[in-house]
Amino acid sequence: MRVLVLFLVLSSWTSAAWAKTLKVPKGTTNVNQLHDELLNQFPAWRGAQQPDGTFINPLLRVEHTDQEIRLSLPDDTDERVIQAVVKAHRPKPAKDVKALKQSAKRKLKDLGLTQDEVDAILSD
Repeated sequence: MRVLVLFLVLSSWTSAAWAKTLKVPKGTTNVNQLHDELLNQFPAWRGAQQPDGTFINPLLRVEHTDQEIRLSLPDDTDERVIQAVVKAHRPKPAKDVKALKQSAKRKLKDLGLTQDEVDAILSD
């Protein structure tokens, strides 16, 4: 298994002794969406599907921090395809969390909850 690291800084490929590194511009990656896009390109990476719809032994592993995205991939992965998927990645806008919270507050108050109860439910 090879590990690719996506640093959210610049656009270029570099390699280290233990990994291949892909750098992409900071703030332009939706990790969940990129994960789905890679699985759409490589469906076998999902692993074996169980009767309940979950997957075991996936071949793609995605980890991320504020600075980087790390992809663990099969050794025979064509990095040019990964690079093409990342380059084509167009992150969808994040949902407006503030608007969703305001809507939830209105609905909870309409159900008869007090302001303290609403605040407790929606606290971060």
